[in-house]
Formats: sequence, structure tokens, C-alpha cells
Amino acid sequence: MVFSPVFLWLLLIGGCSGKTPNTFQFSVNETKIVLSLHLIQDTVFDIQAAVCKPNGDTTLDTWRLNCPVYRFDCADITGDDIPEIAVGVIKATRYDSIVRKRLFLFKLFDTCYVRPLWLGSKVSLPLMDFRLVNGRVRTIEQKGENAFVVAEYEYKTFGLEWRGYVQTKKTL
Repeated sequence: MVFSPVFLWLLLIGGCSGKTPNTFQFSVNETKIVLSLHLIQDTVFDIQAAVCKPNGDTTLDTWRLNCPVYRFDCADITGDDIPEIAVGVIKATRYDSIVRKRLFLFKLFDTCYVRPLWLGSKVSLPLMDFRLVNGRVRTIEQKGENAFVVAEYEYKTFGLEWRGYVQTKKTL
């Protein structure tokens, strides 16, 4: 399926709620969790988790990213009721020397500490953008010079599993 870029953007953001782009708040069993992204300098960002437990204990943990970030989103995609963190970064990797958009997933280990969940970074086609929608990762991927597709992925034991293209009408 091939879609117009404006239609793709509207489709992608359609499943998103009105959250502040760089701060997400959650409540899990009376534990309050605030996940945020902070620009430190130029292309250095910190992912921060502030966790306040019902007994009053508070934990603040940070994970540093030394590359540009183009997207930050949070939602439960593993089904454990604890939000995961999706970060769109722009960088080369060990096995792909081309600087391009990538997707990294992080988890809250022990419901407190930011740790990598999946740094595989690659989806089926070149990644343009993404959002977390209904427990899945929804992406816009480039299929050709002027062609894009919207795909959905589900997190499985290790990594993303392609679920299919979002079914919508074709546009020219």
C-alpha cells in the first residue's frame, strides 16, 4: 500500500493521546512513574525515570544517549503493566555504518531503573517515524522514493515482530 505523507502523519498520530512530548506520567499499583527526555547539550540526551513508591521511597535513574533524538514515546508494549520507553535516534551502528533513523526500546528494570530492552534498531524498510499505539509500535517506513507504508510491530520475547501493514484505503 502506498499513502500520501500527510495522510500517513494523520494516521500515525491518530492513536496517540494528548501527552506532553517529552514527559509521560503513569501510575502502576499506587506507584507513580514519570518518564522524561532531557536535552543536555547539542546531541546528548538523558532518559530519566522518577519513581515514587507508596511507602514514600523515591528513585531517580538516568540513561545517557550520545546521539540526536527525533522521537520519544512511552507505553506498555510488553503487557506487564509497566511502561516501556521508545526512543528514535539518528546514528550509525556496528553492523550498519550509514547514519539513519533507528528505534531503541528501554524498560524499567525493577520498576525503577532505565535499561535497554531492544537496541536492534532495524525494521522492515527504512524508518521515517514511529509512535506507540495500543501496545504496539506503529511505524512510517519508506518503500520507495516517494512511497511510504504504515506498519505495526508487536514486542515479543526478544525484539519486534512484524504484524502487518495498517489497513486503510489507498491514496494517490
